[in-house]
Amino acid sequence: MISAALLAVLGGCYLFGRRTQNPRLRRLARLTIIVLCTLVSLRYMHWRATDSLPMQFGLLSMVCGLLLFAAEGYGFVNMMFGFMINSEPFVRHSIALPDDEEALPHVDIYIPTYNEDASILRPTVIAATQMHYPRHKLHVYVLDDGGTAQKLNDPNPEKAAAARERAQELQAIARQFGAGYLTRERNLHAKAGNINSALSSTQGELLLILDCDHIPAADFLQRTVGFFLADPKLFVLQTPHNFVSPDPVERNLDTFENSPAENELFYDVMQPGLDFWGTSFFCGSAAVLRRSVINELGGISGQTITEDAETTLDALSLGYKSAYYNRPMVSGLQPETYSGFIVQRVRWGQGMLQIFLLKNPWKQPRLTMTQRLLYTNFAFYWGFAGARVIMLLAPPAYLLFDIDLCDTTAAQLLAYAVPALIASLVSTQFFYGRVRWPFMSQLYEIVQSVYVLQGLAEVIRKPRSPSFKVTPKGEVLSQNFISSLAWPFYLLLMLTVLAIVFGVLRLGSEPWNVSAIGFVLFWAVLDALLLLGVLGITFERRQLRAEPRLRHEEPMRMQIDGRVFDGTTLNASASGLAVRLRLAPGQATPVVALGMPVEITLLHRSARLQGQLQSCRRIHDQELSLGLKYSHSDASQERLAIDLAFGSSETLVKNNQRRHAGRSVLGGLLAVVRFALTNGLGHLVFLVRQQSHRTRTAMRLLLSSTNSP
Repeated sequence: MISAALLAVLGGCYLFGRRTQNPRLRRLARLTIIVLCTLVSLRYMHWRATDSLPMQFGLLSMVCGLLLFAAEGYGFVNMMFGFMINSEPFVRHSIALPDDEEALPHVDIYIPTYNEDASILRPTVIAATQMHYPRHKLHVYVLDDGGTAQKLNDPNPEKAAAARERAQELQAIARQFGAGYLTRERNLHAKAGNINSALSSTQGELLLILDCDHIPAADFLQRTVGFFLADPKLFVLQTPHNFVSPDPVERNLDTFENSPAENELFYDVMQPGLDFWGTSFFCGSAAVLRRSVINELGGISGQTITEDAETTLDALSLGYKSAYYNRPMVSGLQPETYSGFIVQRVRWGQGMLQIFLLKNPWKQPRLTMTQRLLYTNFAFYWGFAGARVIMLLAPPAYLLFDIDLCDTTAAQLLAYAVPALIASLVSTQFFYGRVRWPFMSQLYEIVQSVYVLQGLAEVIRKPRSPSFKVTPKGEVLSQNFISSLAWPFYLLLMLTVLAIVFGVLRLGSEPWNVSAIGFVLFWAVLDALLLLGVLGITFERRQLRAEPRLRHEEPMRMQIDGRVFDGTTLNASASGLAVRLRLAPGQATPVVALGMPVEITLLHRSARLQGQLQSCRRIHDQELSLGLKYSHSDASQERLAIDLAFGSSETLVKNNQRRHAGRSVLGGLLAVVRFALTNGLGHLVFLVRQQSHRTRTAMRLLLSSTNSP
């Protein structure tokens, strides 16, 4: 009765909090949901600890049961940290710059690069050099760690020649668009060392760090520099890493266009919450830093492979502040492949654990208790990898090997576990439903779990052993293929399917145990669906487009073969544009041919772009959809193209809002079923065909060798 009453109040608070526009009432609903969910979850954990552990079923059951309880305990503590972070999200508003340009600080823009293709770097350099900021106070530098003396003189002649060719190309880009080019003697301490080397050659009072694939909006500095003028103790102002290309999960499951981006859970929800507690942190790019504090620290920290969060901890320990401004103002690229995604996530997990082990926040001076707790949580969060593996192995342990993991009855599960599960779903939907579909977090966690767990174990054995690995970007996938990292999930899926088969058989042979077997069977079926979804993620889909296109709508006029047509832009990239032409009543359809030259006039800008037709499609009698590739006549046209595609942060805000399409719990579950039955089974079908083809090829080779004289 008590749990039913709590759930009823919880549901009322959820509905009220989602619908009210009053900030105070929404805050009250948020805090009430936190309190009620905490009470229901505490009730469940108390029952688990005192009345359900399998202590009398033998040593194996006791050990496995305690592992399962530890995984559930991890989930409870992680939820408590989430409630703490989300208790009072802090929203900052931009601070206007003074009219007197002389009162503005000099800003150095650092664009570190290592092995990325010049085509990725080029738009970032162009956009950085045309920000809305006084020209004489804006200094852009390409920091080329792929052009060091060490790289140019590599013992391998081919590698040395490739490094020289790339360095010359980057130098030419920097010269063409008014940026500086800096490199160093040796590749020491990865990105942190690259930035620290550049400090001795520049003098800006503020630093804007941009990954080479993070194209900045023109108003970035206009919206961020004011924070530093208002607060002399501010060390770093972080802004969102806004991605305009899909990550492997979004690409391989085909969710990029209609679901919120995965990173928005962190940048749109968690970072504002951390900011309230003074614990938002530098994320390596899209952030402005105060140079004098970096000098006081002796440079960007480099003991760990997450030098950004480590540097923030060091600055907080000196009494400085961090802040977060929640407005997307960069257009970045995600890793295209699952293997690249894993490289990135393992590095993050290892680095956060390194920070905890090598720079224990509990031993740092001047930190508040909350800052110490939250820096502990940054490492603790990655424990999801171990907890997730344990939860996946639990159903097979019971259904296949008859290992009792919990000493309970169906009535107790109904009374304790179900209310806790409902409360968890309600709170998750309330806090994260706008930026994350239900069950998507489980997919993201499972697909990382095995490899993150392996990476964490490496750090625990040797805290200083991991080295910085650059996340690959801009890869082009010419054909479908199965990632070589998929194999652990085959094993987990086979184990889970076997558990389901044995569980069904046990239903008939153990009628006295139907409720327990049925509960674990349901759990196993859900795990099987999630694992099939994970196989869908590891099935790499063909991708030929190496650069992102952003939705962009602006009135334009196109000239084709001497005739003029009105229309609007649809989307834009660094190299091309899609437009929609509207034919006036009685206006004849233009005669077009692929490759023919066209000219576009952007009406709001009174500017022109030239290009060649790449595609033409009739939408209906009065509209055509055309795609064109730019043919720039000079650098000013290329600058215009970059500004058109990436220059407006308002466009980025609108594009993200279009993707904020939340789903119900049932809708999220149905999406997982779809991923399993289409993408996951598609993976298995492809695997069978691939193995069949290899077998036939091997047999033909064997027969030909047998028949040869």
